Order: sequence, then structure tokens, then C-alpha cells
Amino acid sequence: MRPSDWRSLALTIFSYSFASAFSALAVILISRLLGPVDFADFSVAFSLCLILNRLNDFGFSIVIQKIVGGEWRHHKISAYLSLILKYRLVISVILMMIGILFAEPIASYLQISNPLLIPLTFISSLPVTYFESAQVTLQSLAKFKLAAYIYLLPSVLKFLMALGIFLLQVKNVPLILSLYLFSCLPGLVLAEWLKPRWIKYQLTAVFKKEKPIILNLLKHSAFALIAAGVIDNIDIIFAKHYLSNYEAGLLAGVSRIAMLLYVVAYSLASVLNPRVTAYHRQADFSAFLKKAWGITALAVLGFFVSLPFAPILVKWTIGPEYLAGMDSLIVLLAVGFLSIIVVPFGATFYAFKSNRYFSLSAFLQLTIMLIGNFVFVPHLGLVASVYTRLVARVALLVFTWAMLWWSYKREFGK
Repeated sequence: MRPSDWRSLALTIFSYSFASAFSALAVILISRLLGPVDFADFSVAFSLCLILNRLNDFGFSIVIQKIVGGEWRHHKISAYLSLILKYRLVISVILMMIGILFAEPIASYLQISNPLLIPLTFISSLPVTYFESAQVTLQSLAKFKLAAYIYLLPSVLKFLMALGIFLLQVKNVPLILSLYLFSCLPGLVLAEWLKPRWIKYQLTAVFKKEKPIILNLLKHSAFALIAAGVIDNIDIIFAKHYLSNYEAGLLAGVSRIAMLLYVVAYSLASVLNPRVTAYHRQADFSAFLKKAWGITALAVLGFFVSLPFAPILVKWTIGPEYLAGMDSLIVLLAVGFLSIIVVPFGATFYAFKSNRYFSLSAFLQLTIMLIGNFVFVPHLGLVASVYTRLVARVALLVFTWAMLWWSYKREFGK
């Protein structure tokens, strides 16, 4: 990678890490305030929100990274973004109707005592979805500094909200969830206001040339992204349905600690994915893969270094009430570091012509997660939940290496 790439990566990781620290502090305060049982309701609603984000996104963020990241003509970029926004608005309306009409059966399945949480989650997920879309757009336009600074705002607001309700001892889960999710709204407004002025949304225009290009990419990216949302959050949903509220709360608590590693993986991907779209020469790929193996070595080292600090993290963050979930945390830390390892190798598929990697890898993980949670969690409990996630992530890494070897051989012949 070029020096500018490393600077962008450092800035993005710093921003995401700083934002994650504030978000983590917010979750710590909320988890301590609610305790494992009530925190289970908050977490399952939040996990549902993250799945809804992927449904609302429908793979368009991957499309933006692949198309906008490699496009230089302003009018074409505006056309792509306008068409994507139209599709997203239609999906948003459909999802809100589902959330309102089927609130009670969804709440019953998830064993949530207050059905109001369901439509509230469907509605509150919208600011999060559109904020993330604005972030992807800015990063794809190489506006890394602007994206990094804007990303900090919602996290600071989350922390201030959590601090306020903690000091006031407000234990109203629907209120806490709404404030937490709507904290993304000011960041969305700021991102739209500061985006390049040449971006014009034309919602009434017909884009005949751009439409087939977007739909062709969506054939793979839509399933891949939706599946990713399910894969990352379905274990909390199943735990809430099959296990006790206490066990579901334990899983939710330790998952929030491990999620810090997912943020590092996400920030790494947000810089590497748009950059790799411009790679065409074998020399570029070879140099990039050397860096990928370096990241792998650092991630392996990071996992072993983190192990002695795991009990301290639990005790001084989410609280000693969650120490019973220590064994689960160790497994989830391994999953988190594996996620970091996968990112640079997976980024290469943004440059290769084939899009099958995204759909096939998503299908592989989704199958493992569904089978593991359906079959083993009801009988083996919490341990089955975390080991299912570990097996899915190991399978993803092995599959990524195999597909990379095949794609590299096909592209360069050796």
C-alpha cells in the first residue's frame, strides 16, 4: 500500500477505536444499570436492529465501494447514488410496515415482555442504516478524514446519553434503546451537509445505463451483506429464545467486549476495500498479500497477549455479574481476531472480476450459524452458541484462502 493508504488506515482505525471507546463506555453503563436480565432485552432489540440495517442496506454499501470507489466522473457517481437511495427508501417503508404489523408475534418469539420494543427497533434502525451508508460513500470518495471525524459524533452522544440515564437511574429499556439508536441522526445530517456539493440526488430520474450495473452486483452483494448481519447477530436472537434471560444477558455482555475487535476489522476493511478496487497488476497483489500476512501475525500475537487481561476487562467494564461468561469471552476474542485476519485477504475480491466469493462465503457462514444454533444451542446451551461462531469464522478463513488461491491462479496464471 502507498504511504497515503497507511495514513488513511491509521486515521480510520484511530477514529473508529476512539468512537468504539465511547460506545463501549455507553454499553458498560447501560449493562451495569440494567443487569444481565434486563440487558438481554436491550441486546436482543439491538441485535435485531443490526439485522434490519443489513436488510435495509441490501448490499448497496458493497455496490458503492465497488462502483464509486473506482469511478471518477461526477455525474455518474450522482446517478449511482440517486438510484441506490431510491431503492433504499422503498425497502425502508416495507420494513417499517412489517415492524408495525407483526410486532406482537416477533416479541413473543424473542420472549420480550414489552412488544413496544419491536416497532421501536424497526423505526430507530433507520438513522443507523443511513448514517452507515453516508460513511461508506465518504470513504469510497477517499474522504477519509471527514468520515473519521463524523463517525465520532454518534459515539460521544451515546456516551453522554448513557451517563445521564445512569446518574438518573432510568431503567426504561424502550427509552434507552431509542436514545441510543437515534444518536446517529445528527451524524447523518452532518455527513449529508458536508458531502461534496456536486453530488445531487435525482429521485425522479430514470437511470437506464446504471440500473443493470447495480442489479448485477446486487445478485451477490445483497445476499452477502444480509447474511453477514444475520451471522453477526443471530446467536443473541437464538439465545434469547432458547436460553434463560440471564444466560442471554451473559452472552450479550461478553459479546459487546469482543465487538471492539469487530470494529477494528470494520475500520480496516473500510480503508482496504475501496483501495484494492484499483489494483490490476500482479506486483500490486503480491505486495498487498505480504502486508496481509503481516496483519495475520499481529492478530495472532494480539490474541495471546489479550488472554491474561480478559477477566480484568469483564470485571472493570460490564461488571463482576458477567464473570460467569469468561469462557465464552475467550472464544469470542478468538473469533474477533480471526475477523481481523480475514479482512485483508477478503479485500482482494473487490479487485477480481468474480463476485461469487461474497455470496458463497456468506452462505457458508450462514449455514453453519443456523445449524449450530438450531441443533446444538437448545441442548448444549451457551457453549454451543460461541463455538458455533468460532467454527463459522474458521470456515470463512479457510474458504477465503482457497478462493484467493483459485482467483489468483485464474487472473495471473501462476
